[in-house]
Amino acid sequence: MERPILFNTEMVMAILENKKTQTRRIIKPQPKQPIPLGVVVSSTESKNEGCFGWGQDKCGGIIDYARPPYKVGDILYVRETWANTWTPDGDEGFVYRADGKPSTFPYWGNARQCKHEVWIPSIHMPKKAARIFLKVTNVRVERLQDITEEGAKSEGAAKQIWYQPYGTRSENNQEYVGDITQHVPNYITGFAGIWDGTLGKWDDWLYSFKRNPWIWVIEFEKM
Repeated sequence: MERPILFNTEMVMAILENKKTQTRRIIKPQPKQPIPLGVVVSSTESKNEGCFGWGQDKCGGIIDYARPPYKVGDILYVRETWANTWTPDGDEGFVYRADGKPSTFPYWGNARQCKHEVWIPSIHMPKKAARIFLKVTNVRVERLQDITEEGAKSEGAAKQIWYQPYGTRSENNQEYVGDITQHVPNYITGFAGIWDGTLGKWDDWLYSFKRNPWIWVIEFEKM
């Protein structure tokens, strides 16, 4: 099945450079049970087949279900920030923000929406404008902080230094008084910054890296 998936410009660039082969998406609503049981292969209720189950009642029945947004084998077409252009002959074309500055695009001056560098949000990109297609190779459930260095690198993150304060607490207990110790750069810190940077104000409170939500891990390969 072909389905759309949204990525911001930074992540599109990482996919094009073959640096991104995973994406993590929030499970909504969050499971109320603490232990995932795995994929439901067979159920008396067919609607639950293919879902992930959480928790069991006294009779062994699954308490909570969550349906993954994608399945292994699905083909995903990437929606990215884009715009229309037209050649002098009137042929329609598409340009993409991830490719660089508008001055480098052919026929940019003939663009209808983007003569003044007005880009169209990725959510409005039609399938015919898609240029990147991904094949889902694995889907699993994790807590966000379970991510490994290799997983963070596969998310397209760059290494960042983690600064950990230490010393004596101030009188109001709001900050440390003293030096700051610098830790070795790592991919997980870089990924945490990317993750938190994509959240809205309300989502930031609910699903930040620090709050460690349950997430879908989608692995894919570029076609």
